[in-house]
Amino acid sequence: MQIPVQKIRVVAGTPIVVGERRLLPSVLVTTVEGGKAGEGGFFRFVKARPVSLVVQEPEGARWLEIPNVTANTLSQMAAAGAAIALVSVLLMGLFHLMRKR
Repeated sequence: MQIPVQKIRVVAGTPIVVGERRLLPSVLVTTVEGGKAGEGGFFRFVKARPVSLVVQEPEGARWLEIPNVTANTLSQMAAAGAAIALVSVLLMGLFHLMRKR
């Protein structure tokens, strides 16, 4: 069995012209490939997420980041769940020790 290979790259999108402005989006593309093509165990997973937008105007260019709010929120929820589980285990151990006395 072959170890899956992960590739991460930033790809510039097709420029969009709006009046005098030119918008250039960029996308973070994550590709995971594994297995061998001839053996039937081959798989490929591709995920694309917008990460930024460059606004080019006659006065200059601005770079705007697109935050990943969902991933940040899920990470915070996972950390809170792990903290609650740790505190619960510590309290159960403490109560168990107090009961023995």
